[in-house]
This record gives sequence, C-alpha cells and structure tokens, in this order.
Amino acid sequence: MNGKVWAGLAAVVFLFVAVYLGSPFWAARQFREAALSADVDRLDGAVDFPAVRDSLKAQLTVALTANMRNDAEMRSNPFAGLGVMMIPGIIGKAVDSFVTAEGMSAMIKRGKVEKGGGDATANPDVDYSYAYRTIDRFAVTVKAPEAEAGQAPTFVFARRGLFSWKMIRLEIPEGILNTQKN
Repeated sequence: MNGKVWAGLAAVVFLFVAVYLGSPFWAARQFREAALSADVDRLDGAVDFPAVRDSLKAQLTVALTANMRNDAEMRSNPFAGLGVMMIPGIIGKAVDSFVTAEGMSAMIKRGKVEKGGGDATANPDVDYSYAYRTIDRFAVTVKAPEAEAGQAPTFVFARRGLFSWKMIRLEIPEGILNTQKN
C-alpha cells in the first residue's frame, strides 16, 4: 500500500509540473487561435494592452531618439530639439491606435511587422518559435517565410498565477526600429 501512495504522489507531482511548464504553450496557442479568428473578446482577455502599449512606446521613443541623434542632417537642424521633444506625444498616439486587438490579429496573420500596414489576410506559412526566458516569462516569435531579417515580432507573455498567462510586451525587431541608412 505504501508503494501505491508514493506512486500516486509521484504521478500528481509529475502532472502538476507538466501542466505548469506546458501552460505557456497552451496560452500561446489560444492567443494565436484568437488572433487568426480575429476574436476581439478572447484577445482582450489574453493581452494586457496597457502594459504592451507602455513597453512599445518606450522602445519606439528610444529608437527614434537615437536615430535622430545619430543622423548628421538632424544634428545640424535647428529644429531637431523640438522634434525630439515631440517624439513621445507622436509615438503615444501612433501606438495607441496600433496596439489593439485588430492590430495584434493582423500581425499574427501576416507573421511580420510592416511599415504602413498591409493587408490582414492570413499567411498559412507563418512560423512560430517558442522559448522560455525565465520560469515566469515566455516568448513567441512570429515569422513569415518571405519576411526580411529583422521583421519578426516577438510576443512576450508573463505568468499570472500558477497556470495562466497574459501577453505583456511586443518586441519590435531592430530592423524595423532602425531607420539609419547604412
């Protein structure tokens, strides 16, 4: 009888660990299915939109400010300082209109970030790669086969409780953020 108790306990522990470690894959799949079907209600439940917007605003502000400061033409422009001061306001409005359930759905369907939008028809050949960053952070990178290097967005999820996850960050690749000419 003692052996059966230990075997049962080991099975429960194994099941708990399997569900605990597998839960982000399930959450990512549910997120992807909601995006592909353009289910706004499910996407609203899967994404912490204020956190995503804040992180994207910070990424874009830093990148655009760095691009302006590294541009020789902008350094000699007397209005460059005014432009740098206006960046957060402009980016804030753009991000607020872009980071919506519809915007997330379009990015998942296309498998890339495109300047100026593009059509939101689903690309059947989109590749998804999954990776733990920490035990409480999980990343899903979405890449279309025809996407150029540096166009694949990464969706970062954070653990909320034992088994639930929410998307908290959208990482835009350097190739999109960097507007400098080589």
